[in-house]
Amino acid sequence: MSGQPVRPPDLASAASVPIDTADCLAALNRGGSTLMRADHWAEGVDRLLAEIGLVTGASRVWIFQLLEVQSDAVVQDYVFEWAPSEHYRQLNQNRFRFFSSSLEDPAYRRLVEERQAGVSHDFCIPVMPEGPLRSDLEGQAIQSMATVPIFVNGHWWGTLGIDDCERPVSWRGPGLDLLEAAGQLIAAALYRYQLNHRSRQIELFHKVADCGVWEISLRNGWVWCSQALKTVLGYPETYPRVPLRRLLARLHPDDRAALRARLRALWRVAESTQFRLDTRLRLADRSWIWHEIIGEIQCNESGQPIAIAGLVLDISRRKQDEEQALAASQLDALTGALNRRGMAQHLETIGPATGLRHLILLDIDHFKQVNDTHGHLVGDALLRMMVERLRHELRPDDGLVRLGGEEFAVLTAGMQDDQALALAERLRRRIAADPFLVERTEDEPPLKVAVSVSLGVARQGDDVSQDPNQLMAHADQALYAAKHGGRNCVLFYREAIAPGAVNLDAE
Repeated sequence: MSGQPVRPPDLASAASVPIDTADCLAALNRGGSTLMRADHWAEGVDRLLAEIGLVTGASRVWIFQLLEVQSDAVVQDYVFEWAPSEHYRQLNQNRFRFFSSSLEDPAYRRLVEERQAGVSHDFCIPVMPEGPLRSDLEGQAIQSMATVPIFVNGHWWGTLGIDDCERPVSWRGPGLDLLEAAGQLIAAALYRYQLNHRSRQIELFHKVADCGVWEISLRNGWVWCSQALKTVLGYPETYPRVPLRRLLARLHPDDRAALRARLRALWRVAESTQFRLDTRLRLADRSWIWHEIIGEIQCNESGQPIAIAGLVLDISRRKQDEEQALAASQLDALTGALNRRGMAQHLETIGPATGLRHLILLDIDHFKQVNDTHGHLVGDALLRMMVERLRHELRPDDGLVRLGGEEFAVLTAGMQDDQALALAERLRRRIAADPFLVERTEDEPPLKVAVSVSLGVARQGDDVSQDPNQLMAHADQALYAAKHGGRNCVLFYREAIAPGAVNLDAE
């Protein structure tokens, strides 16, 4: 940013500093090349200031960094200086370290306001109006001065200046043009350094937090991604822009719809601009991995959304832990069979689309005698072994549930009545066929425990929305009838409630 230099009217009578334009361009080329190649931008600035000083014959070339503009003062720091000899050097003077300049002088206040507006200045000190500003410059033995504000990312960052302690000249023309061009080069180098520094911080943040950073412009749909996020998505680190449609295509279709719904909701509720959403993201290896999208809608001064920015966090481990915790909460701790919560979830899984659903309730006959005779440790071991034996007769999609104590249930779908009865009969025979060998202490041989089970079978009614509790009640009635019909048998609900219920024992 620059403007016309402000000069007192009689400055036109001052001679211009003798500088050759070609020499200025050569100095800019040398200094600018070093600035772009330097390991650190500050090293390049030192070289550029030296080139400016040598080609102009100035006494000093300097940079003040702006620290704060207060209501009554400006706080700055003298951060760079080139001087041909120690005689002209001021950087090592304490009065220029984090110094404060009062704004009481109207001329200096106007100077600061114009620098904030991007205006360059050209002063020949002997023809300046009397006042504190002229006195301060004369106190530094300055005969002429030119300054250019340095703007970084739209903000006044500091001031680049030339002091000449020998010549009362005007710097307009090639001299001021050289200074303005140098100011632009310094601003570009500083901005690039800040971007690279932030990029390194972002990449370090990605490694530590296992996340990626992104931003989407709502003006043109351009997408910016951190290098690590590009790599995860399968793009080269130097890829300039990831198209928005490709980025959205990486989201699972269900999660893509959820994201759109969440954003539409935010648009309707103006006071809310932040959101979090768990999504499945397809990575470069085509795998679907759970990530959390954390975003914020950014608005302009008028409140209009202009961008969406945020993070993408890998939450696959958290999701795995959640799934394991959920699965554990649905399993019986003793036997590993489903518990009542797991039974409810399994009923939802084998929904109406799977066809007829049957519930088989089974109860170990005289199990109390096992506990009373051999102890609860043997009883617990027997329950675990029985679950393993039952599982060998079930399909992967069948659900085996421990309802409590010695009572179990089997949930099955896609069978006809005769098939469900046949399954129940296989389960009965499998338990009764051989005694269980329960391991005891090292000094004792395995204990043989023979048990049998009674089973009741019920079918979900023709109304697929039938209350699961009703299905349970029917199966329980059938089990009750089997228990009172001699045990070690299978009864279907309709036989259990029919007059003269039939014992379906196949023995």
